[in-house]
Amino acid sequence: MSYNFMLDVGGTCIKAGIFDGRGKLYKNSIYSFEARAQAGAEEILENFVEILRTLADVLPASTEEIEGLAMAFPGPFEYESGVSRMKNIGKYDALYGIPIEPEIRKRFFASAGRTRMTESCRFLFCNDVEAFAMGESRFGQAQTWRKVMYLCMGTGAGSAFSENCRILRGGDRNDVPENGWIYPTPFRESIIDDYLSIRGLEKLAERYLGERKSGKELFSLCRQGNQAALKVYREFGTWFREAIVPYLDSFAPDGFVLGGQLAKSFAYFGGEFSKACRQREIEICLAADTSRRIMDGLYLALQNPAVFPCLDSKRKSCGK
Repeated sequence: MSYNFMLDVGGTCIKAGIFDGRGKLYKNSIYSFEARAQAGAEEILENFVEILRTLADVLPASTEEIEGLAMAFPGPFEYESGVSRMKNIGKYDALYGIPIEPEIRKRFFASAGRTRMTESCRFLFCNDVEAFAMGESRFGQAQTWRKVMYLCMGTGAGSAFSENCRILRGGDRNDVPENGWIYPTPFRESIIDDYLSIRGLEKLAERYLGERKSGKELFSLCRQGNQAALKVYREFGTWFREAIVPYLDSFAPDGFVLGGQLAKSFAYFGGEFSKACRQREIEICLAADTSRRIMDGLYLALQNPAVFPCLDSKRKSCGK
């Protein structure tokens, strides 16, 4: 049997899974690896290949070949050509301008062992939030909605919009931001990305707790009833409502899907936003597993690249 490898390439960790030809996640398992996103190009590329070697070792001896490899990256990135344009954003700077597919091929060919990567192996690079959106629209709660807004919050605020299971990129529409990105929108003293992200949360923690805390640490403090930590999330929730509600008003979605690391803390910051959604009759879905939905979307992209605007040759460079 042939298999497809899926990688969700994040700035902190890389999640990986194996899909068979029927679209089933092999052993229902997702594997997590260190990203090494701030290392040099050689170390980053070798890390990608080492992850693929690990996946190959999981497969049975009867495996025929790797049929496809799909990788979800944040932007900016030339998805059709597989060239990263990330620079000065604290992750994968060393890959700037490097065609990733040939670098992986030449390294993996020499060490794949019994699981072969042949010349016919399909490579695909996709915007991570668009993959998430497509996975949710086909397999998640969003499949019951016609118009959906998606947001993944972690190291940044990645967004997407869909209608009838197709990703929207703005263009002639005035109800969707250009390319579907909200992150560069001016907000307060900067842009949305600087507020609705881990670094925005860390700045609030420094203000109210006297030191920067990770989202995980803040979440733990909130569970213990720490009032300063709860105040951090309340203010973060105010930012969240102020930044996102204007898009709800312009796009008027049936549903809103939140994913990413910070979605796990929604109970502590989502009160004001939830009220705004109820007033507009918009349903909210918190993604149970963002990486799984990204991988579902990657598999769909391997089967039908045309549904992804970031693979359109006229739009090679996509952002968040």
